[in-house]
Amino acid sequence: MIDIDWTLIVQIFNFLLLVYLLNLVLFRPLRQGLKHRQSVIDGYEGDIAKLAVEEQGLLAEVEGRLTDARREGLSQREALRLEGSQAEASLLEQVKKEVDAEWAQVSEKIKSDVAKAREALAAQAQEFARGLAAKLVGRELS
Repeated sequence: MIDIDWTLIVQIFNFLLLVYLLNLVLFRPLRQGLKHRQSVIDGYEGDIAKLAVEEQGLLAEVEGRLTDARREGLSQREALRLEGSQAEASLLEQVKKEVDAEWAQVSEKIKSDVAKAREALAAQAQEFARGLAAKLVGRELS
């Protein structure tokens, strides 16, 4: 059973003194450390938020530059394709002109060779006709 006497007051005083000393030595520094840590964490969270905003801005800038670079690359590719097409057309035109000129030369040479062959054959045809007639008649024709 609990007796209420002067020791109870000493125990209450002892308890209050212990609470005061623990508060002074243990709890107050612990709370200050927790507050300091929370303020540091809040500062880091603010920095993280600023860095996230910067990241979004940089990502948007990189995407914009990448889009511009792609657009420029496509335009350069199209310009090079057009330039190549024009060079191909001019080269084909030049080759066609050369082939036409060579064809004209070959055609003229063939015509002149045919004319020469006809002249030679016409002269020989007269002789062959006389020779054939001479063989058929059996005597020399005059």
